[in-house]
Amino acid sequence: MKLLLIALLASNLWGDARYKLAYRVKANVLIQLVAGMAGLSKMNSDGESVILKGSRVMVRGEKTSLILDYATGKMVLIDHVDKTFERLRIEDMQKRIAADIPGPMVDGLKRMFPGGGGGIVNEVKIERLGVKSEMKTLEAFRAKHGLSYLLPAMESIVSLTPTVARSIEELRKGGELVEALRIQIGANGKIVDALVEIRDYREGVVEDKEFLPPADYLEMI
Repeated sequence: MKLLLIALLASNLWGDARYKLAYRVKANVLIQLVAGMAGLSKMNSDGESVILKGSRVMVRGEKTSLILDYATGKMVLIDHVDKTFERLRIEDMQKRIAADIPGPMVDGLKRMFPGGGGGIVNEVKIERLGVKSEMKTLEAFRAKHGLSYLLPAMESIVSLTPTVARSIEELRKGGELVEALRIQIGANGKIVDALVEIRDYREGVVEDKEFLPPADYLEMI
């Protein structure tokens, strides 16, 4: 019984986590437009706050915040400008994004990133930067829920870029996550040149109430 209690207490130490997410993304016009429609409102950030708890992730931005729960398939989109929030299913949001992307853009992406891995983009370079860190909560989340710990918008973008998805997964099979990744797509990063950094990572209790929209915000029905 004592050993069980110790094991439970130890597991709780990395059950929740907080960190800052900084990113710099240079991309061609097509990728910029698709990223914006997928929910990436800006291509640069000095550090957006992220919290993880179980299957839930929240990214707090200046103008918008996003809460996703991969266990229930639901999400909350919070607009800090209008002081409103909307509840919807992740699947419905993905369909909305897909419906909003004009046909010529989809055709352009397919020419760049066909499912077979050929096409215009035949070079994907991903390198680890910084040092390896012990990020057990982050590793557990990634194993179950994919790339959303980096940017929720990446789930929509990477689904259109299987070559990139395979490269990232191959990189992570080697061990712990590092504090930063440099991702270049196309020769010398001609299509995308991105640096994503995890800063100030720490594991500790995240309260359920932190995943609630502000009390004075109006829900959009």
